[in-house]
Amino acid sequence: MATPAERLTPAARSSFTDRQTARSASSGWIACAALLVLSLVLFRLNIHHGMIVSPDSTRYMGISPIPYDAPVYHWMLVLPHALGVPLLTAAVAWGVVTLTANVLLVFALVRRITGDWRYAAIGTALIALAPQFVSLHAAVISEPPFITFVLLTLWFALDYFERGTQRDIVIASLMLGMATLTRFTAPPLGAALVLVILTDPRLTISRRLTDSALMAIPGGALFFGWVVASTLTVGHSIGRDLKFYGNMGPAQWWANLETTAAWLLPDAVPLVLRVLLLVAVLGFAGWQFTRQFAAWRRSSLDISCELRIAFSLTLGLFFVGYLAFVWLSTALEANLQFVGRYGFPAYVVLVMLVATQASGLDRRLGGLRKVWFALAGLSALVLAGHTVRTSVRTHEFYREGNGFLSLDWRASPTMAAVKALPGNAVLYSNGADVVALLAERSAQIVPQERLLRTNRPDPANPPEAQIALMQAQANAGLPVYVICLDRIDWRFYLASETRLKRDLALEPAGRFADGRIYRVTATAHP
Repeated sequence: MATPAERLTPAARSSFTDRQTARSASSGWIACAALLVLSLVLFRLNIHHGMIVSPDSTRYMGISPIPYDAPVYHWMLVLPHALGVPLLTAAVAWGVVTLTANVLLVFALVRRITGDWRYAAIGTALIALAPQFVSLHAAVISEPPFITFVLLTLWFALDYFERGTQRDIVIASLMLGMATLTRFTAPPLGAALVLVILTDPRLTISRRLTDSALMAIPGGALFFGWVVASTLTVGHSIGRDLKFYGNMGPAQWWANLETTAAWLLPDAVPLVLRVLLLVAVLGFAGWQFTRQFAAWRRSSLDISCELRIAFSLTLGLFFVGYLAFVWLSTALEANLQFVGRYGFPAYVVLVMLVATQASGLDRRLGGLRKVWFALAGLSALVLAGHTVRTSVRTHEFYREGNGFLSLDWRASPTMAAVKALPGNAVLYSNGADVVALLAERSAQIVPQERLLRTNRPDPANPPEAQIALMQAQANAGLPVYVICLDRIDWRFYLASETRLKRDLALEPAGRFADGRIYRVTATAHP
C-alpha cells in the first residue's frame, strides 16, 4: 500500500518534501539553541563565585613563577589585559566564546555528517552536559580553546573531503597549528588526516602526497616558528626534555583507568561495570572502523557516505593517537598523571565518532538494529548520569566556589595577613601563585628540592643555592618573608617547612588557622 506521500502528485510530493526538510531544519536549530542556552546557564551558575582558578590557570595568567607552556591561551588572556581588561574578565569572555563555539561546532559537525539533527542533539548533549565539559569551560584553562581549534580543523578538513579544494586543507592545517600552540597534544590529529588522505583511492598518488604535504607544512611551520622565536626571546618553548623521566607505578595506572571509566558513569557505579561498558563502546567503534576502512578503499561511494567514512576514520585514528600521545607524555615527564582534563578531548572525539557510526547502521537488519538500540539505551543511561553529576557539582560550585577563588580561599586569614606585609617585602611561598592571585603580591616559590617534571634536583640551581640566596637577601637588609599555606599540600617537590626552619634564620611573624608566616632574619657575617 502506498504511503500518503507516495499518493501525492510529483509537484505536491516535492512541496511535501520541502516542508519536511524545513521542519527538520527548524527542529534542529531549536534543539541546538536549547542546548546552548542550557550550557550558558550552567556556565553562569558554576562561575557564581568566579572562574575556577587552579595552579595551571595562574601560569596561563602570567602570575605564577612557573612559566606557561603552549602560548595561545596565555595570549588570549594577556593581550586583552594589556589593553586594560582584567585577566579574570578576559577569562570569562573567552569562556563564553569557546563554550558557544564548541556547542555549535559539535552540533554542526555531527548534523553535517549524519544528516539528522537528532543524532547531533544527542551527541551534543552527551558532551555539553558532561560534568567535565561544564567544569572545564568554567575554568581558566586551555582545554576549551584547544577543543575549539580541533573542531575547526575537522570542519575545514570536511570541506576539503567534500569539495577537494586545497585551500581548505591549508586552512585545516593552520587551525591544527593553532590547536598545537594551545596544547601540545594536537599533532595526532594531523597524522590522522594525513593517513586518511594517503589511503583515499579517489586521488592520484601525486595528489595524495601533495595534499598530505599541505596538511602538514603550514601548521608545522606555524608551530616550529613559535618554538624558534620563543627560544630566542624568552629562553624556553616546549619546556620538556626528550628523556624518559616517567615514574608512574601500578597505583597511578589504576587511577588512570578510573579516570577514563568516569567518562560514562559516576564513581558510585562499580568500576568493573564502567570498564565493561567502556570496552563495549570502544569495541563497537573499532568494529565499525574496520568495516568503514574497507569501504573507504572502494571508489564507488556517494558523497554523503564518503564524508561520513572520512570523518569516522579521522576521529578513530585521532582518538587512538591522542591517547597514545598523552600516555607517552607520562613516560617523558615525571609526576604526570592522566587527569580528567587531559583525557576529556578524547571523550569528545569518541562521542562524535560513535554518533556518526550509529547513524550509518542499517536498522533493517536484525543484528544491526539490536546494536543501534543498545547504543540508544547506553546513551540514555550516560546522559542521565551526566545530568545527576553535573547538577550536584554545579550546586556545590554555586554554593562554595572552586579553586583559588572559592569562599574558603577568599576567607583565608593567612592571605589577609600577607596583604598587610611591607610593600617592599620579598615574598616566598609554597603557594606563590595563590599569593599573586588573592593578595595581588608578587611572590617566588620556596626552594625546590627537585624539579617536578624530572623528579631530580635542578643541576643549574640546586636547593642549597636557592636557600643561600634567600638568606643573602635578608643579610642585604631586604625584608624577606616565607609564607607556608596548609592547603597547598601537593607540592611534595618543594623544600619542607622543617628544612627551611633548619637552614634559614626564621622568625615567626604570624600563625593562623590555615598557615604561618616567617621572616628571614639577617645572620652575622663570618
